[in-house]
Amino acid sequence: MNSEELQQRGTADGCDASAGSAPSKEEGHARPFSDAVVRQLNALTSAFYAQEAASFSATRQSPWKGWDQALSLINETDPALLTRPVHLLDLGCGNLRFERALAERTSAPLTVTTVDNCPPLVAKAQATELPARTSVDFRQLDVIETLLDETLPDRLPNGTCHLAVAFGVMHHVPRFDLRAQLLSQLVRALRPGGFAVVSFWQFMDDPRLAVKAERATAEGRTAQRLPPFGDGDYLLPWQQAEGVYRFCHHCDEEEITQLIAEAQTVAPLREIARFSADGKSGTLNRYCVLQRR
Repeated sequence: MNSEELQQRGTADGCDASAGSAPSKEEGHARPFSDAVVRQLNALTSAFYAQEAASFSATRQSPWKGWDQALSLINETDPALLTRPVHLLDLGCGNLRFERALAERTSAPLTVTTVDNCPPLVAKAQATELPARTSVDFRQLDVIETLLDETLPDRLPNGTCHLAVAFGVMHHVPRFDLRAQLLSQLVRALRPGGFAVVSFWQFMDDPRLAVKAERATAEGRTAQRLPPFGDGDYLLPWQQAEGVYRFCHHCDEEEITQLIAEAQTVAPLREIARFSADGKSGTLNRYCVLQRR
């Protein structure tokens, strides 16, 4: 299904053959973001990471607790997976924290395809912090732009990965059809039996972050001359940086279910688990662990 069909779609299939249909989350937007507005929001987010790479990376050094839980679930499902050489796709790899965490869970060789649009976040970690048995193929890529021009499938592994992950990425994707495409590309990268793990930042469930998001969205929309936002769409600030915004979307449970349903049009999937983890509350991220059949 192409992006135009997804954007216009009024219903989404359930997660299995017995589930009923549900309204598309795109109905939450009276006017879904145009491609031009998507590019404007993406430019804001990209500028944030380029400007604040050092300060952002400094706050992102420890592994997320949800990663260990996800890897434990994968190990319970396929105990042999991490005993063999693993091919990993990491969309939005940042400073390679997940690669370091995964390397600690296995002594097997790791072949890693990493994708990010902020090379400064990747460079130091790639050079100094990964074991020699880890081979990294870093691809600098503007994921949003390749989703818009539908070239992302040509730039990623296809059917070869044991594990494909996207952590801290989905909330930066400005439109439902593009989020569905992104999850579908993770699934397409997997070989049969492979696993996809995706996190969804639940920032609006945190009262402190919710206040910041409401304030920054009102200020940022005016400053950037942006159109009205739909359900779940916000701008967030960063520390004390003035005039710096990043686009963030809060995916609720209904939308997560619909995204998984869209991914099932690419390949049959088994949902291994859906759980919350991370942050002081233990609920800051919502995780989905999927297995390609």
